[in-house]
Amino acid sequence: MAVDASIANGTITNAAYKTAEQKKAEENTAKNDLDKQAFLKLLVAQMKYQDPMEPTDNTEYVSQLAQFSSLEAMNNVSQSVDLQRATGLIGKVVTASKTDSVTGVATEKTGTVDFVSQSGSKTYVTIDGDQYELDEVSKIWDDSYADAYNLTNSWSKMLNELPNAAYITASNKDTYRQQVASLYASYMSMDTYTQSFLSEDDKFKLSDLIGQYRTLGDDIEGVPSSEEDS
Repeated sequence: MAVDASIANGTITNAAYKTAEQKKAEENTAKNDLDKQAFLKLLVAQMKYQDPMEPTDNTEYVSQLAQFSSLEAMNNVSQSVDLQRATGLIGKVVTASKTDSVTGVATEKTGTVDFVSQSGSKTYVTIDGDQYELDEVSKIWDDSYADAYNLTNSWSKMLNELPNAAYITASNKDTYRQQVASLYASYMSMDTYTQSFLSEDDKFKLSDLIGQYRTLGDDIEGVPSSEEDS
């Protein structure tokens, strides 16, 4: 029987959430994995159809069952270890790579692990909404990288909630002024390493927004009047 579990904030809970990819993996697991019930059916069939003139030694059946039990125990330990490893990644910034089974093209994604799940013999991590197998995680970034990544990622999302500079007019400038001021103050508080995570497009957009307020005769709080570029 497949075991489904989700972990959020270090807590294991039952999960109703399954992506199509996870469901497919679960179906494949059900088809390919030999569980104890299937093994016992095969064992009974082997006993039923053995040659009555040369019956199999009972000790051989016991040996087979012992080997299977040992293998099953090892698999359970392996799954437990994988789940523990994956749990330790929650909240961390990682890079995962996945190869398209049709095109053979590999793609990478870097992001924060939101939660982990386990289905059958597979352990998955969900990175910013996309699911990857634990074995597909190729890099785990240090705390300095993670802090810079998370800060600039939030900053970019806040910036992208704003319209382009051309849409800021005298009639709506008050709506966005405080958000632009906060973004500028946050940008100026970043060190050079953290600023390097921001795209040039994002930097230009902030600069254009500040320039648009100047054009409207309404400088942004905290921005020196002589400032031309953010």
